[in-house]
Amino acid sequence: MDEHVGVTIVDMEAGLEHLSRSGGTLAYVDVLLIVTEPTHKAALTAARTVDLARELGILRIALVANKADPNDTGLLDDMTAELGTPLAGMIPADPEVMTADRTGGPLPVTTVAGRAIDDVVAFIESAEEERTALLAEKARVDAKLAALGDA
Repeated sequence: MDEHVGVTIVDMEAGLEHLSRSGGTLAYVDVLLIVTEPTHKAALTAARTVDLARELGILRIALVANKADPNDTGLLDDMTAELGTPLAGMIPADPEVMTADRTGGPLPVTTVAGRAIDDVVAFIESAEEERTALLAEKARVDAKLAALGDA
């Protein structure tokens, strides 16, 4: 990712408490990536997470499919259509992930899963570009309104 992009990534532990109605840790995020597995049980949890995120006013929500394979495309398409969220990326099941986890080492970017993360990075970068463009447009509108108020 470009070093000059204003992006902060927060990796939260699994659970819904970060999206509590009292504000939650994630109440002010620009993009929420929900990491889910391609199973029906995970789809139910993802649906609840999306509902809570929308209640908090989080507008940009996407799924990241973890431990997925090409046969999961149909289920993932159904999930994204039902939830109204895009799929930011599909991280395949990769034994190298388990090896890195067991040893406590980093996941080499050359692994199958490591390369698949590029799609997620591209999604985050596009979201940041969209946010920057919207902020620039807001500044233009605010300037016009201020000029009208001064007239």
